[in-house]
Amino acid sequence: MRLSARLADRVVDLSARRPSGWFARKAYGGTLGAPKGHEEVFDRILALLEPTPDERCLEVGCGGGRLLERLLANGSSASGLDHSPDMLNLSAARNPLALAESRLELKLADASELPWADDTFTSVISANTFFFLEHPEQLLAEILRVLKPDGRAVIATVPGPLPPGSLRNWWVYVWGARMHVYDDETMRSMFEHAGFGTATVTSETLGTEPLQMVRGTR
Repeated sequence: MRLSARLADRVVDLSARRPSGWFARKAYGGTLGAPKGHEEVFDRILALLEPTPDERCLEVGCGGGRLLERLLANGSSASGLDHSPDMLNLSAARNPLALAESRLELKLADASELPWADDTFTSVISANTFFFLEHPEQLLAEILRVLKPDGRAVIATVPGPLPPGSLRNWWVYVWGARMHVYDDETMRSMFEHAGFGTATVTSETLGTEPLQMVRGTR
């Protein structure tokens, strides 16, 4: 691997794929709990999920815990998974009461092998994580496994193909080469091939950024 590629991977890890240290605290801690623009994505996820107070939800790639905080606000219980210890620490700091009440559990693990038993959750959600997975079919199989019958999965990601890099789409230069994105039909086929009974996929522009929303039902 060339040095430039190593540096690119390091930048992507520190800023988005596995945030840690000062940047993690700056971007995912504090009042907002997530980088600019994430709150609107969380709005879309919760609107599609329509969580109930008896929800038991897993968030894959829970980051700083802001989406978990919003989910837990209606009395639901939740689990959060991330492969960054710093992100889990921020999630715990943001949701101490839910942890104390045992309505929230946090686990350090990889998305390719979810550390929960079959038929555990009524729903699984994920925001801005799916596009970093080199083998998304592994996660989809795991999501299906841990979902209860009729359970729902809601994923927010970026649709393919990526827009051309520009001053407006500067993020393509930074993260584009490390992102795995799919058009709506390909994404729908991936969910159906994984075994989901139904899958709806829509793409839109949220502000200036492309957004793809997927809702699958076991």
